[in-house]
Amino acid sequence: MDLRLRGYRIIHYVSKVQKKRQSVLCVFLLVFFIGFLVSLHSFKPSRSRLFLKTDPILDCYCESENTGEVYNFCYVDPQNSTNIGKKFNCSYVETMEELKMLNNLGSFPPISDFYKNKDDIVFVSATSDDHYSVHAESFKAIRSYYPTHKYILYGLNLTQFYIDKLPKNDTNFEFRPFGTFRYPKYVEIWLTYRFKPIIMAEILREYGNVWWIDAHMKALEPEFISTFFEEANSERSTEDFSPVTSFYTSGHSNFATLRQGLLDYLPTNSIQLLKESSQVSAAIIHIPRTAKTIEIFKWYVLCALEEKCMDPPGAGGLRCQFGPNKMDYFANCFR
Repeated sequence: MDLRLRGYRIIHYVSKVQKKRQSVLCVFLLVFFIGFLVSLHSFKPSRSRLFLKTDPILDCYCESENTGEVYNFCYVDPQNSTNIGKKFNCSYVETMEELKMLNNLGSFPPISDFYKNKDDIVFVSATSDDHYSVHAESFKAIRSYYPTHKYILYGLNLTQFYIDKLPKNDTNFEFRPFGTFRYPKYVEIWLTYRFKPIIMAEILREYGNVWWIDAHMKALEPEFISTFFEEANSERSTEDFSPVTSFYTSGHSNFATLRQGLLDYLPTNSIQLLKESSQVSAAIIHIPRTAKTIEIFKWYVLCALEEKCMDPPGAGGLRCQFGPNKMDYFANCFR
């Protein structure tokens, strides 16, 4: 994370309940590893497609039964076009089309346009029953600073008892039950965090300037959107930066928490680089709908849908066992 973009304060909110048990909505960090891979240079989808089409040995394309369109379902290392990932299952083509994650060739505004009007921001979060109390604190803080912004809350099997507690007179608040019936059954295992990229993709179909905030994150200072916009316009308004911005670091490297199963689908020849920089968090992120954002989320969502990508065999769960440092040693966990 660019340290210059830590000018506003949003910090980890930890309740007594949270200290006692594992967080169902704790930070999941895969999106930024994918973003790192895609952002190693300005990704050109046509390049990988041309490469694959000229090599008849590779079977990386999936055809949609609905539209007849053909899509590349193999991730290609941007720094090495011969380093090609395992093909994602073609059964997800129609789902990806519905989410508008494939061949999104519409015109996109320049990244600087997303840093102009704070009223364009749509807040999005998700909660389950056991995180409702911390979500309520998080929502209260957001509303104290931004009382009229659109706020969409997704319920992860939220029961009626907690639904009845949701705001009744806030016309800019919207509750949506997360419809897992559209997706593989294992998406309902919340501790694999597959729900997060899928919800983000659903929102990006409707809104172009999204601010995701985990249920357990609490804003401490006002005008953090304006502060971020000012710094982004000053420091990262060019296409050289990833459009997706995180505001929270994990304190460990990407390498420390990666399993080979994920690298089978999303290969990289930059293992050393993965050891040298801290993994950033998806707990609070700004997501503008740009062409590069859609390219990043294509692979992020496909990994969430693929059973052995986001939860690869042998993953040690969230309890990491770090070595002498948190950068150079595998911690026997997956995030």
